[in-house]
Order: sequence, then structure tokens, then C-alpha cells
Amino acid sequence: MFALYWRMEDALGKQEIISGLGRAECYLLLQLDHPRRLGELAKTLMLVPSSVTMAADRLEQDGLAVRLRDAQDRRAFLLQLTAKGRSLRAALEKRAEQAFREICDLNDDDIQKFSVLSDKLQKTFLGAANRCPGKER
Repeated sequence: MFALYWRMEDALGKQEIISGLGRAECYLLLQLDHPRRLGELAKTLMLVPSSVTMAADRLEQDGLAVRLRDAQDRRAFLLQLTAKGRSLRAALEKRAEQAFREICDLNDDDIQKFSVLSDKLQKTFLGAANRCPGKER
């Protein structure tokens, strides 16, 4: 898993599409398939909240995202992509998929199985992180 992570990091770092954006901003873009709370994004990406806030600020400055009040909790904000952000996300997602296919050399069926297992592992890891003593919730 580490080898795959580092190979993907290297491949995405070389993509022209993300020049000017840091890794945190790119990861945030990939997570924003729908409006999400910053705290939820921090948990999913396993980043400290301040890192997600800084990345969200950068996306806003570049016109890629906007913060909206959460209708279900007016104290909270959701981060939502703009049209420009959705376009960049689609291009980044396509490049990430191409890089993954080149690195792993898996067929479509194997990629689907890997995706299911990866989702299951991520949920397990995130659940375990929430149970760690002293971990903020």
C-alpha cells in the first residue's frame, strides 16, 4: 500500500494540471464531489483541521470553491466547488485514474474489487482513529 501511495504521489506531483496548487488543495478537490464540512474533510483526509482550512482558503482565493452555511447547522460551513473547481476536479480525477491504471496495471474488474476493499479499509482506519484516546472528535 505504501508503494502505491508513493507512486501515486509522485505521478500526481508531476501533473501539469495541479501546478500552483499544493497536495492538500488537490486532495481537497478530489474529495469535493458534493458540499462537505471542513471537519469532515479533515477526518477523511487524516489532516489537522488547520491544514484543511488553509487549503480551503486557497481554493476560495483561486475561485475554485466557496463556503456556504450549512442549512442543518447554521454554525457550520460547507465547502462547495464552483464551476471552475468542478472542471479542474474532473481533469484531476481523470489524470489520477490514468496514473493509477499505469502504476497498477489492473483490469477493470480488479480495479472495482480494489476500490471496494480500499473503501472498506478506509472506513475501518477512520473508525479506529476515532477510538484513539485523546483524539479530538
